[in-house]
Amino acid sequence: MLEAILTGQAKSIGLLGAAIGLFLYFLPTALSFLKGQKRFWLVLLLNLVLTFVQSLVFQYVFPDFLTPEPGNFAATMRVSLLVNFGPGWIALLVWVLTKDETDARLLRAQQTKYYDAVTALPLILWFVYGTLQIRPILVGDGSLILAGTASLFVWVQFFSLLAAAAFDLLLVYLLIVRDRPVGKSKGVLPRLFGFVGTFLGVGILQLPVAHLSLGMQILAAVLIGIGSLASFLVLWRLGKSFSIMPEARKLVTVGPYAWARHPLYAVEMITVAGTALQFQAPGAWLIALVVVMLLLIRSHYEEQVLAENFPEYGEYRARTKRFIPGVI
Repeated sequence: MLEAILTGQAKSIGLLGAAIGLFLYFLPTALSFLKGQKRFWLVLLLNLVLTFVQSLVFQYVFPDFLTPEPGNFAATMRVSLLVNFGPGWIALLVWVLTKDETDARLLRAQQTKYYDAVTALPLILWFVYGTLQIRPILVGDGSLILAGTASLFVWVQFFSLLAAAAFDLLLVYLLIVRDRPVGKSKGVLPRLFGFVGTFLGVGILQLPVAHLSLGMQILAAVLIGIGSLASFLVLWRLGKSFSIMPEARKLVTVGPYAWARHPLYAVEMITVAGTALQFQAPGAWLIALVVVMLLLIRSHYEEQVLAENFPEYGEYRARTKRFIPGVI
C-alpha cells in the first residue's frame, strides 16, 4: 500500500474516503483544540484509545457481531462504523461540545505560523500526491516527444499536465511559506467545505476514463492546460495571501484581482470541466458539480471574513464582479 501511494498508483477516491473518515474520527479532538479547552489533552488521549476500547467492549458483549462473514462488505462497514463511531465517540463529541474553561496557551498556539503550517499538512501531502499521479504520464509523454513519435494529443496532454503539476507544486510551496492569517471564518463548516472541495478536485482523477474521440480528448486536455496555467498565474499573483480555508491574510486587489474578486475559483472551474470531460459520466460531472458548488460556498464565507478584517473590502466588492469581469 505504501509503495502504491509513493508511486501515485493508489486510488484517490479510496484515500479521500480514508482522509474524511480520519478527520471525522478525530473531530472531537479538533473541536476541543479549536475551542481552547483545558480538557484538550484528556480528549486527545480518549480519542486515541477509543477504537481499541470500543472493540474490547463490543467483543465482550456481542462477540458474534464483530466477526462478519468474509466478503460481506455491508457487515464489515457496519462493524467498522460501530467500533470507530459508536457510543463512546458520540459521548466524547457531546462532552467536547459542553462548556469548559479555556487554556490560554492553546489559544495562543492557534495564532502562530507553525500551527498554520501543521493544519495545512494534509493538503500539502494531497497536492504532492496529485503531482505523483501526474508524473508517470509526463514521463511517458516526454519519452515519446524526445523520440519524435508523439502525436498531437500527446503534445497537448504533456503541456497540459505539466501546467497542472506546476500548479500543484506552487500550492505546496505557498502553503508552507504563506503569511499568518489575521482573521478566520468561525465554525467548522467553512473549513469542512474547503477541505472536501480540495480533496474532491484531485479525487476526480481516479474515475473510469471515457471513450472519447480524438477531438474531444484534445479539447479536454486543452481545457485542463488553460485552466491549470491560468490558475498558476493567478496563484502566483496572490502569493502568500493564498488560503484553502476562508481566511484573511492580506487583501489583494491588483492584477487579476482588479478584474474579479475570485479569479482563481473562476479558472479552476475550467480545469474541473476539462477533467470531468475525460471521465465517464455521470460520476465525473456529479463530482465536478459538487466541487463548483463548494467553490461558490467557499467564496461566500471568504468574502465574509475579508469584509470583517478589511474595511476597504466593501468598496472593492462594489466595483468588481465575483468571478467573471462585467458578468457575474
